[in-house]
Amino acid sequence: MPPPRVTKAFVTTKVSDFKLNLDRARDLYKKIVLHGYTGASAATSVRLTNPDTRDAAQFIFFEVAAKFEEFAKTMFQVEVRSRLKITVKQSPFVMGDPDQGLNNKLGWGSPQRLKERGDNILGSSSFFANIHATLGALTYNHLVAAHMVRNRIAHSGGQAQAKFVKHLTAEGIPTAQRQGMSVGRYIRDYPTGVSATNRYFFVYLQAYEDFADKALAALP
Repeated sequence: MPPPRVTKAFVTTKVSDFKLNLDRARDLYKKIVLHGYTGASAATSVRLTNPDTRDAAQFIFFEVAAKFEEFAKTMFQVEVRSRLKITVKQSPFVMGDPDQGLNNKLGWGSPQRLKERGDNILGSSSFFANIHATLGALTYNHLVAAHMVRNRIAHSGGQAQAKFVKHLTAEGIPTAQRQGMSVGRYIRDYPTGVSATNRYFFVYLQAYEDFADKALAALP
């Protein structure tokens, strides 16, 4: 008897739930980062300080990046089940370790790893093996940057810090501005010369949404 088939309805529900999380993150950002006040009363309220809004931007982004990682893993599992015609119980042992399954299997938010795993596990014609072409270079590169930024929030030094600094340099941000730059400042204030809702916080969330839309169209 063949295993139960993963359905388009399942994918649609997961995509809808994830996009609601994106909308919630955008709404929180606008309320807190762009328009946030603090104070005991309306008469004494003052705008949130720059350090507060930068921290808020960073916290909100980190949460939504975690949700993207889980969503991408779920979509990968959908394609594994669909292409290989296996059960949901079997799929973690195909995606991960044959003994430990997905225990300690990380990196589901990295588009490079998703692409490599798609090619290795599902073949060159799979959705995940072709996400660079399907998403387009601009969106794909924004996902790469978003994952790098997520790692910099999670890790204060080492390779995460080095990659973040290298990214800032590649973006052409002057040395004086790069010194001690936080993730919150970067995603809130850059790129310069654009509106507040076109800075990297919104750019990266749009890349997440574009990925979700392409997954919905292609899977299962």
